[in-house]
Amino acid sequence: MGNEFLNSDMQLFLGNRMDWERYFTLRRGADVNVVDELETYRSVLQTVDDICSDIAASARDHWHEEVTLVNGRVVVPPHIAAGYDKLRTAGLVCLPLGTEYNGYGLPLLLNIFYLEMIARADSSLMTIVGLQAGVASDIEKYGSDELKKQYLPRFASGELQGSMDLTEAQAGSDLGGIVTRMTEQEGRLFLDGEKIFITNGGAQVHLVLARDAKTYEESKGSTNGLSLVLCPTVLPDGAANRVQVSRVESKMGIHGSPTCVVAFDHAEGFLLGRRGGGFRAMLDLMNNARLGVAAQAIGVAEAAFREALGYAGQRVQFGAPIIEQPLVKSLLTQMALNTQAARALLYRTCAMIDLNEALRFYLASERGASDPNRATLDDEYERNLGLIRFLTPLCKFYATEISNDVTRKGIQVHGGIGYMAESPAAHYHSDSIITTIYEGTSEIQASFALKEMSKGALFTTLERIRDEIEPLRAPFPELVGQVCEAINKWISQSLPALMGDPQYALLNAKRVCEMVIDVFVAGELLLQARLDEAKRALAHSFIHRRMLAVEMNARRIASGDASRIRRYDQILRLES
Repeated sequence: MGNEFLNSDMQLFLGNRMDWERYFTLRRGADVNVVDELETYRSVLQTVDDICSDIAASARDHWHEEVTLVNGRVVVPPHIAAGYDKLRTAGLVCLPLGTEYNGYGLPLLLNIFYLEMIARADSSLMTIVGLQAGVASDIEKYGSDELKKQYLPRFASGELQGSMDLTEAQAGSDLGGIVTRMTEQEGRLFLDGEKIFITNGGAQVHLVLARDAKTYEESKGSTNGLSLVLCPTVLPDGAANRVQVSRVESKMGIHGSPTCVVAFDHAEGFLLGRRGGGFRAMLDLMNNARLGVAAQAIGVAEAAFREALGYAGQRVQFGAPIIEQPLVKSLLTQMALNTQAARALLYRTCAMIDLNEALRFYLASERGASDPNRATLDDEYERNLGLIRFLTPLCKFYATEISNDVTRKGIQVHGGIGYMAESPAAHYHSDSIITTIYEGTSEIQASFALKEMSKGALFTTLERIRDEIEPLRAPFPELVGQVCEAINKWISQSLPALMGDPQYALLNAKRVCEMVIDVFVAGELLLQARLDEAKRALAHSFIHRRMLAVEMNARRIASGDASRIRRYDQILRLES
């Protein structure tokens, strides 16, 4: 296995698992040379690969270096600044931004590859460039023409960076608790309040979720009345805005990523979208950020796996490299298997998002308006939108939990040296932990997915898996049979136990998510195995392991009821 950042999973998906012909036809019409377009994509990604190799080498010995606050200015460690400058010099800091603003206009799938590669090289740097594209995309979608012209070319050039300012002391997962106030005075908007745990809080452009003073009291405690406001640190006339970073946090991981307390003291801002529509606008940014965090988690997991694999091959005990020990080999195999499984879910979801976005673009065009199959395409778009809303939290939930597990196994492979604070294995695990927390904890992601299941997304997903793998019965009869049994028997039999009691359903949200992920990934790996001989052993091992897990989770769900919660109260001594 080489050390290339543009890995074989990316190559397989780019070349064989995305319907580029349809994508480009929907976006631009029939006169597109798909081969040339893909060659351009490969060229961009290869450049990212080369830069990431340099970034990783420079960052390796500087992981412990912290962000500092100097006279109110956030200062990142030198290796973070150098890594950002390398990407900026190459013009690679805002890939999805439209070409009219000097961006590349690349699909989400390509941006996910990019973020995963950067996260593998330096996960702290990834948080900065990940927000770069996310913030720019929200401005592109919701900003006025004036704001877009003023800010977006500077995002594309790397001159400006962005942050997403949501969290407050009393408003973490529950954004209805936001009290930062937006006040209008003589047609201008001003912000007052404090945000905490703001990633890249030293950025020049803040997207702030604030409560409109006009509806402050009646909207308090809900997400109604929230507006999304662009708040720059320097106003268009060159004057300093009243935005201040009052503290930089010290964390157990991602030390080179600024995590800040940001205060707004009647700072002027500019509305994005409509008043009161901030929560909906922020959801776009949050959903893209969740996919970005999934990519970050996979990048860290890949780095941890390669570090462990290399160590196990050269560490000799009892006269042989420890990789020859069956239990060590099993640990490494689990690390590889789970990392590739998380990729399969994420890449497939992103490909679906890209195709659906291309379909939305087509339906809004003159070509789409006169399409005789318009009604069918509208239905396809809405159906896919429901699947995307369901799969997005699953991507974040799965990839981040997998990353925690893979990086922990990496420490185990290294033994005592892996527990040392200066070891790369320890660094990777420390960096991975946050991924299960920010942009919504794993528990929140499972709850979101459960909500989408109740709208019919679960049955649509299971039906799609069955339809996709049924033609694969001839080459993979046993494996297809196991997946279909997991869907038709175990998942189906467990669902009635969840229908009658919302609390019991929430209690089992993670189990249901794991079952769905297991069969979805199994189906995707079978589709990949049809294309790539190297994926056959992976699909076989995953399905044999995880279909047993589906059965166990299903039996656990079907055998219980809400009385479990009462027992938990007793164990925790919450009952008098």
